[in-house]
Amino acid sequence: MILKQPLNKCRSGVVVALTVAASCLFQSEVAFAIDAISARKELQQMGVEYTESQFATSAGAGDMLAVKLFLDAGMDVNAGASAALGLAAGRGQLEMVKLLLANGAKPTANALQFARTRGRKEIEDILVQAGAKE
Repeated sequence: MILKQPLNKCRSGVVVALTVAASCLFQSEVAFAIDAISARKELQQMGVEYTESQFATSAGAGDMLAVKLFLDAGMDVNAGASAALGLAAGRGQLEMVKLLLANGAKPTANALQFARTRGRKEIEDILVQAGAKE
């Protein structure tokens, strides 16, 4: 009997812990969905269409707010064959290039070429360090 009580308490503790963990997981998924919806609504309020081409245009223009909202809304950072990274690199948007790479953008040969042909040496170096090859 002495062993049975602690074992039951232990089981109860495990059940409670698993319930709390599952609850937290569910809440974080819901929060993410709400954030994505909010991000798309904010883009819409800014007059920015949620499209791959507009994502790339915003990146090329250095619009950090719009690009962050696109990413929060679920845009693939490599959408349109990594057009966002290529435009940002070619237009000298150093901080944008860093942001895109930090969010998983693939350092492409095109982005590297855009940076090189436009004399963006610092961006070229960052892309090479990130693994871009010609």
